[in-house]
Amino acid sequence: MNIVVFIKQVPDVPNIRIDEQRMTIIREGVESIINPLDCVALQAALELREREGGRITVLSMGPPQSEEALREALAAGADKAILLTDSAFAGADTLATSHVLARAVSKLRPFPDLLLCGMQTIDSDTGHVGPQIAEELDLPQVCGVNEIHVDGDLLVLKRLSEGFLDTIRAPLPALLTVSKELCPVSDLSLGAVEAAFTQKDIIRWAAHDLGLHPDEVGLAGSATHVRKLRQPAARTGGRIVTGSPQSIVDALIRKLESMSILDEED
Repeated sequence: MNIVVFIKQVPDVPNIRIDEQRMTIIREGVESIINPLDCVALQAALELREREGGRITVLSMGPPQSEEALREALAAGADKAILLTDSAFAGADTLATSHVLARAVSKLRPFPDLLLCGMQTIDSDTGHVGPQIAEELDLPQVCGVNEIHVDGDLLVLKRLSEGFLDTIRAPLPALLTVSKELCPVSDLSLGAVEAAFTQKDIIRWAAHDLGLHPDEVGLAGSATHVRKLRQPAARTGGRIVTGSPQSIVDALIRKLESMSILDEED
């Protein structure tokens, strides 16, 4: 089974900075991590490869520093890593990003059996990219998967939806977005990290390698434009209530009454 995993290097949330002129997040020079749900997708791919055989390719679009995320993925066990990087890609919305990623997938030979990514990222939280890639490649898609089984040329998938457990059968090839419940992520060994950073190669593709015109990518190729970004207000400190169950309930009721959330008569 040939699997593609999309990973994104995202700014560590407390260190996010904003480019006020372009209305984009500044990624260069900011401490970054692999999007946590993409790590789950990669772990799922590793477990599928162990059961079914095959190869794993990780794909990421971003600035040159995103190579670090790809090397971490290689250290985890991915077979091949491709970085889609070009100044023309900067400022892309989810549609332009999906277009670039889908074009990269279409270049892969053989075409992958399965495409995996996280449900959403912690920097934008849209959940758009996976479904948009599937639409562009005309693939069946299932979002929010928390269990994957392979049955010949079919996938048997489970996901939680509004309190119900859905079981879905989908043909291969397909694209899945995964939830955090799918599987725990394994730690990396120091030896694997060292080998990934000193012995492994990263393939780089720019816009011209993908046959993309500048008008198709980046800000020019984006269907949405951000007019304003702002930092969320800092949360105030909480209060821990201790004591017997009855005293805790009484304290909470008094607090809710003081905030006019509950009527004193209730």
